[in-house]
Amino acid sequence: MKRRKLLVYWAALQASSSIFTYLLLLLTQHQALGGIVPPPWSDPAKNPCASMAGGWQLLYWTPLKKCFKIFTLGYPCPDTMELSPTATSAKRKNVPAAECRCPPGTALSALTDACHKLYERGPCPHGEYFQPVPEQAKRAGNRWGSCKRPLHCEDGMLFWPKDGKCYPKYSKGPCTRGKLLARNDDGLAECRCEQRGELQPYYYALEESCYEHYTIGPCSTPGHLFLPGGRCDCQRHLPHYHAPHQMCFELDTPGPCPPGHVFRIPDDIETSQGPNSQVVPHAECMCKDGYVPWTDGLCYRLYTRGPCEANEFLVNQTSCVRNFCGKNRLYFPAEDSCYRIGSQGPCSLHQVVVFDFTARPSIDGISYNGICGCAGVITNFDQQCSTSSDQEKSFCEATPGMVEIGGQCHKLYTRGPCGAGQWLEPLKTQTTNGTALFGYASRAKCVCRPGYTPTERDHGGTHSCSAPSVSLARYLTIERRNSNFLTESPTSNPSARNPLTYPLPMGLR
Repeated sequence: MKRRKLLVYWAALQASSSIFTYLLLLLTQHQALGGIVPPPWSDPAKNPCASMAGGWQLLYWTPLKKCFKIFTLGYPCPDTMELSPTATSAKRKNVPAAECRCPPGTALSALTDACHKLYERGPCPHGEYFQPVPEQAKRAGNRWGSCKRPLHCEDGMLFWPKDGKCYPKYSKGPCTRGKLLARNDDGLAECRCEQRGELQPYYYALEESCYEHYTIGPCSTPGHLFLPGGRCDCQRHLPHYHAPHQMCFELDTPGPCPPGHVFRIPDDIETSQGPNSQVVPHAECMCKDGYVPWTDGLCYRLYTRGPCEANEFLVNQTSCVRNFCGKNRLYFPAEDSCYRIGSQGPCSLHQVVVFDFTARPSIDGISYNGICGCAGVITNFDQQCSTSSDQEKSFCEATPGMVEIGGQCHKLYTRGPCGAGQWLEPLKTQTTNGTALFGYASRAKCVCRPGYTPTERDHGGTHSCSAPSVSLARYLTIERRNSNFLTESPTSNPSARNPLTYPLPMGLR
């Protein structure tokens, strides 16, 4: 019996030893497969400095035949550039190991031949910012930048060039915690915090940071908001006060509300209380935009399953309908019809039927609502395609013999938007010879066709040119009137009048 137990223990020990050996070999193999790949500039054949001590941090600079530390700003490069490894590709072989490039977040300006920070004033005039030039194709070399004026925003709003959006002044907007959006001396939006000037009322001394008023900001006590005067508190007269909880919450946030709601002031609060009412309006829990209330006290997003049964979706606050669209189709409420995903459906040109990406499946569930989105690459969440985008404009301007006028593409040496007897001609110089009647930007102008002569504006105010036959007819009419005036007799007998003669132009005699 004891011998049998010993044999069982011995077999178990052998099995455990084999498993341990197998796991060790497997772990060793994974470590070998996950080794660190050396950078391209660590090859001594391409970078002679790689054979030196710490050579993986050195780059060989061919003009001086010396080694310099990688990413060194300035010498041997210009002051605003850094020494970087040369990008290699199939088309770029046998190139030097190092080159001078602009550091990340900067671009090269043709005005100063230096690198400047992007989305700041840089080398641009007052009120303009330095933006990267859109790259039409991937190519080696430095990134270039150009000057551009910010888009116009409404009063009290500031344009943020990094995302192309407008944000309220003195709001957090795109800034990091503790900074607010304000206008700087260059006339551009900037994230900053100061204890003086226009940001002084938003300054919180304990953290040396700035926060919006009536937000949680630096407050750690639940139900307190950052109020004017730099203190955290909650007061009953504030619209942010919620009586059931006796706490204050930020507006347009979930606050103390159940799922699907938002804490905000009702739009009709003034009409319900009257203009002379002294009652302070307070925020309430309301359904979010695009949501409807249900009998369980929650709000659900339209055209999702919500509280409905399987294979159904919500169409209003009282009804669920069967998903009659089927697979690969989405519902359009305005048309009360379903359209296949990726088709044009009810959308305009260059748009197709796409999912409603504003719905969050993890929270709202799958949305069966369809919207019209860009047929190409989507770069925003609103799915809107701009008809006057830089890509369309560059496509027209890049086509030989084409010019963009008024958002439309026209061919040169055709009438296009010009008046009668005119065509579009490339604008070569700023001087005119008397035939140019109307110019468009700096690419083309409307001029009279060869042989046509300028005329006065027509009744609609459009310039026009006369054809050669029209000019000849006008000339003959004028000559006929002059001849009638000179040869007409004062006698009353028409038969006694002398016959009229019409002198012809030299080319027609």
